[in-house]
Amino acid sequence: MRSIPLVVTAGLALVAAAACSGGGDLPPADEMMPDAAAAMREVETVRFDLAVDGDVPGLEIKAADGAVTADGSAQGTGILMAFGMDIEAEYVIIGEDAWVKGPTGGFQQIPVGDDMLPYDPTLLLDPDSGVATLLESVDSAEPEDTENLDGVDTYRYAVEFDPAAFATLIPAEGDWHKATVWFDQETARVVKAEFSQGDATVTLLLSDYDEPVQIDAP
Repeated sequence: MRSIPLVVTAGLALVAAAACSGGGDLPPADEMMPDAAAAMREVETVRFDLAVDGDVPGLEIKAADGAVTADGSAQGTGILMAFGMDIEAEYVIIGEDAWVKGPTGGFQQIPVGDDMLPYDPTLLLDPDSGVATLLESVDSAEPEDTENLDGVDTYRYAVEFDPAAFATLIPAEGDWHKATVWFDQETARVVKAEFSQGDATVTLLLSDYDEPVQIDAP
């Protein structure tokens, strides 16, 4: 039986390792986290998709999506939990004013923070409580792998952060302090963040950065 040269065997091993790792080295966390926080502070508009899996006390929604602007406006849809039912609603937020439309009837004006609007997505780009602030509160982070998400090349990190910073971003009760976060390799912006506690998971997707958005009162 013919033997395989050692150099060929080693080469095959290297190819296999590269395939498993996703290829390429990830930036060290002490560089990636500040770069990502700085990049998120420059964002003017973004589209978000939020999904809640499991019981998350304090967060009375199952899903929400829409567009957000850095000047404090947002519009989109959400699935709220009220009276033991899931209710689909549309919302518009402009500054301190909000409008919500349920399955029937027209838009009703309410203050931001009303029970009819249990989640305020404008917090995502808020300079004091947004995604950038959460990244600045990271206690530790470990690079994991590279991954392509819907055509975007990303770096994936396991992150631990100050739970108080998470509570200002997403009003979930409990000690939420762990997440897996995917960053765009080119821009350092967040593409996906998956927060977990026990059997519950909150997944945030961010896309369409700085695309033109016009939000008007209904």
